[in-house]
Amino acid sequence: MGLTSWNDGEDFASLGIGHFLWHPYPSKRASHNSGFPHLLRYIQARGANIPPWLQGRNGLYCPWNNRDEFLRAKYSSKMAELRVFLQKTIPIQAEYMTRHLQEILPDLLASTPMEERPFIYEKFYSLARTPTGIYALVDYLNFKGAGISKSRHNYERGSGLLQVLKGMKFAPPNATLLQAYVWSAKNALIRRVEGSHASKHCERWLAGWFKRLNTYLEGDLGT
Repeated sequence: MGLTSWNDGEDFASLGIGHFLWHPYPSKRASHNSGFPHLLRYIQARGANIPPWLQGRNGLYCPWNNRDEFLRAKYSSKMAELRVFLQKTIPIQAEYMTRHLQEILPDLLASTPMEERPFIYEKFYSLARTPTGIYALVDYLNFKGAGISKSRHNYERGSGLLQVLKGMKFAPPNATLLQAYVWSAKNALIRRVEGSHASKHCERWLAGWFKRLNTYLEGDLGT
């Protein structure tokens, strides 16, 4: 069941090994260039079979409008077909996530002030040298995006991968590499919540977000 989930308090489903986001219609955040719809395009380009109801624009929006509908459909034929599809395409999902990570580094550096690029580069590759670190990089990139922007304000206050790497310099001095990464990620998400409109009650998502970030520490050997 882990390949198809919808966390309490969130307005989107999370699918596959990368928890790819899938928003229902008419969410403004649903995009053919992000999350699960983008993964579908990649899988199709690789020549894998996609269920007809996920092809083309049909895969752009999640057919279940909210978490309650999603949970009620847990044992439906459509959900069963979705889980089988996700299970069969796990290798392609991993390939997609790794490729996306490899391609994003030049953009991360281009969005970083010149004097801070060596730090971002070093932290990126220090994490990428271990399987646990790769997982942490890939998952957060898919989870909250790259944080790339021409805006200095966004560079300082955003919550994407770039801001997490940048924030590692302020982590407690005795933290391991992964602990510093998770510490920075949690602070980035706290800033995100603090910067959101109070009416959205984004603070309700923090517990789930932190639980996800804590999985990055599993197997941390203190490097």
